[in-house]
Amino acid sequence: MNINSNSPPIASNLFFSISAICCPHCGEISSQACENLETRVPCPICEYEFIYVDAFLHHFKNNAGIFIDPIHAIPIAPGYTVGGEIQVIPDDVQLISYGITYNRPPELFFFNRKIQPVRDLVLENIYVAALSISTDNFILLSRTFDPVKATPRQRIRWMSVGEIGEQEKPIWINILQNAADLILKSEDRAGLVMLQIAFDFFLDSLLGQLGLTENNVKAATRSWKISDRRAKIRMIEGQIGKLPEDLTLKLVDLAEQRNRIVHGKKSKTDSPDLTSAEAFQVIIETITSYNDLKYAAQRDKVLVEEAI
Repeated sequence: MNINSNSPPIASNLFFSISAICCPHCGEISSQACENLETRVPCPICEYEFIYVDAFLHHFKNNAGIFIDPIHAIPIAPGYTVGGEIQVIPDDVQLISYGITYNRPPELFFFNRKIQPVRDLVLENIYVAALSISTDNFILLSRTFDPVKATPRQRIRWMSVGEIGEQEKPIWINILQNAADLILKSEDRAGLVMLQIAFDFFLDSLLGQLGLTENNVKAATRSWKISDRRAKIRMIEGQIGKLPEDLTLKLVDLAEQRNRIVHGKKSKTDSPDLTSAEAFQVIIETITSYNDLKYAAQRDKVLVEEAI
């Protein structure tokens, strides 16, 4: 099989960074790069300091489905979107370079005549799809429906979305990304279990930010005679406040759903099972809600100290 190398200039309006963050204090949206996602950075407007990854997720808190969109999912970390136009050669295989190197194969999609993102295209007498997708390029396959019919070359627009660069990330972000990948592969049960693991690691990270240690958790677990997770949540609530009741109930339902998957335990409630996509939304909402409580508690503490 011969592959034509075809790497047209990338259109400037289709090349941009996915690095928008939203200040948890004033809501200002800005774009910043950060090598360590747990670094504290200042808001360019109100100068309030926040943890970078918190502000990144805060920006997407009302649109968390973008991380698991079946066509154009974005990474749960800063990345790049690259796109351009390509002239499709009928019944040929073409090598298309992104112009950058992703950390792993990106999400790739095309635009149809209605400017909608799609995985493959049906043009005039031609079917177009990606034969393979790598970190540096993708192989474009085109096949005519009627080989006898004269078919002109046709231009299409493509776009890739993915993570680039070496960034230090908290482990719960890596696990959350793994859960998103499983959901995109329709591995619902595995994705749901992975979400629970990500949430547990997030709780550990939050406890550390609040100055609480593993020994504190063990002591609370023994004293209250409850599970580690319950102890962690109760300790966090004691520091920054409680989640909304409806969100707490969803977390309980998700934990029981996870136990049914892993241990075959019967449910204590009549709540219907959530899909892995719904569970993902719940976990993102929980993480961002805890972050909102954390920053609100920090602001209240500052106000009290200034008043003394």
